[in-house]
Formats: sequence, C-alpha cells, structure tokens
Amino acid sequence: MILFWDGKFMYGYEVFHEELMKNLIESVHGGKSSHAYIFEGEKGLGTLEAARLFAAALTCSNTSISPCGTCQTCIESKADTNPDIIYVRPQKDKKSIGADDMRALSDDVAIKPFNSERKVYIIEDGALLTEPAQNTFLKTFEEPPEYAVFIMLIENLSTLLDTVLSRFTLVHFPVLSEERIKKYITEKYPEEKERLPFLLKYCSGIPETVDAVINDSEFESLRDISLEKIFALASRDKRDAFVIQKFLEEKKENINQILDFWLSFVRDAVLIQLNARDKIMNVDKKDILKDFSSKTNPEIVLMLYDRLVTAQKMIKRYVNIKGLSLWLSLKK
Repeated sequence: MILFWDGKFMYGYEVFHEELMKNLIESVHGGKSSHAYIFEGEKGLGTLEAARLFAAALTCSNTSISPCGTCQTCIESKADTNPDIIYVRPQKDKKSIGADDMRALSDDVAIKPFNSERKVYIIEDGALLTEPAQNTFLKTFEEPPEYAVFIMLIENLSTLLDTVLSRFTLVHFPVLSEERIKKYITEKYPEEKERLPFLLKYCSGIPETVDAVINDSEFESLRDISLEKIFALASRDKRDAFVIQKFLEEKKENINQILDFWLSFVRDAVLIQLNARDKIMNVDKKDILKDFSSKTNPEIVLMLYDRLVTAQKMIKRYVNIKGLSLWLSLKK
C-alpha cells in the first residue's frame, strides 16, 4: 500500500516522522499493533498530531487501508469528535492527573467502544501523572480489554515509574536533522533567509519552535531587551540586582522566554570561553557575546548558567519573581 503523503501532510495530519508513522500504521494493517505506546519526544515535534493520526488508523472502519479518511470514524477522528478516541488531560482546576482521574479512566475502559473495534486513550502529557496515579493506572493493565489502546505522550521518561515503562511499547521521536528543519523553514517561510542561520541553531530541530518564533511579532524586541540586561545579570553589584528584579517584574508574563534567552546566551558564553565558537546558538549576536565573554569571569559565567537552569525549575514551582530575581542576581 502507498501511504498518502503530499510532502506536508500524511493522511491530512501534519507529521514530521513519516517512516516511523508508516511502520506504526502498517502494524495496524497486519494486526500486530500493541495495546500501549509511549510517544517520547521534545515538545514541538508533533507527537500529539502523530498520536491523532495513529488513533485514526486504529479506529478506522477499513482496517486494511486505515486510516481511509472517508469512513465516519475517520471523519470524526480528524474533527476530534470520535467517541472512541479519548483525550486524557488534567481537570480544569488541576495541574496534574491524580489517582482519582485514573480510577475514572479505568471505569471508562470497561465500557466497550461505540463504533470501532478499538477504543484509544491519548494521555497528552505523561509527566502530569502523579506517582499514585501511575500506580493506579497499572491496575488497568492487569487484565486490559482487547479493544483498549493507550498512547502516552512524554518528553522525559525519567518522570515515569519503571513498572509503567515496562508495560508500554516505546516510540522515540527524534529532533529533525538540520537539513530537514532547513527545508521546513525555507519552504514554509521563504522570507526568513536573513534569520535562517539563527533559526537553525535556536530552534534545534523542532518545527513548532520555528513557528512560534516566526509568528511572534515581539520575539526579537524582547530578545534584544533581555540581552541588554546580561551584564547586570552577571554583576556582583547589588544595585544591578534590583535592575534585574524590576525588569522581571515588568515582564513577568514573559519570564519563561526571558530565562530561555539568558540561558542560551550564557551557554554560548561558556562555549566561547572554551574555544568552541562553532557550537554557539546566538550566531547573530557574536559581537555582544564576544564582549560579554571577554569581560566576565569564567567562574561567574558558569555560576550564572547553573543558576539560570535552577531558576527555570523554580518558576515551574511558582516561586515569586522578587525572590527568584534577587537569588539569581546576588552572588557570593
């Protein structure tokens, strides 16, 4: 069978790992698909779209040519209205998926599919499963019904229990090669020739990052103003610590992006001080990078890098900006 692929979409779904998806879909045609999969890959690689495509193939009425794209289940799958494809997310007032959520899922698993031979559960972010939720989830696998298929999306496997990992078939989605991501950028955004070298480095083979950067009208201005504060960030002067605090409080809605900018810049400074200039990311900011690297003590640069990594973790734990900015800036 020839897969439907028009150079951009596979069966109408935008995926970036065609060969991988071809093998998964052929396993459905051959009746050799598993009942549980982990789609592991960085955010922005299209793993959710890949899961939607695979779920469509699993629930298609025409198994031998699934997904046919024309049967009722395929039409519903594309519109996200297929009752036999269930998306598992945290409840609106929660930030994680708990044991009670998994018990509710187990109850739903006991209900047979409405229209298809299979019932597919897409867990959109496995990292949000608490440890009790994972242990509760394991009970579903003791005697799973033949029709149930689970697809879990995750960036980092270390957040999952070994007992959970052992019950899933792991499917790894690698970042795109530089050649492939270059093709993606030049075909979709031919007007971005000037920024192409930076985009190739900054987006690190992740197409959705390319889309986010190019479609963000404030990206470059925020990046520039963030890098203007880099000397204050590295300074031991307490007055500069308050400059950083004021800046982060004024731009608190962009704090994650600012930390990303700073971390990538400081990383580049480390590489320059190690004489690895060919590996820097901010290739369009070489002058300020050279200035910063030559004027900043390597020990301070390394300390700042470690602190920025920790700062990103602190923000995820909802540490207040004032405390974070002063901790980040005030160095011993």
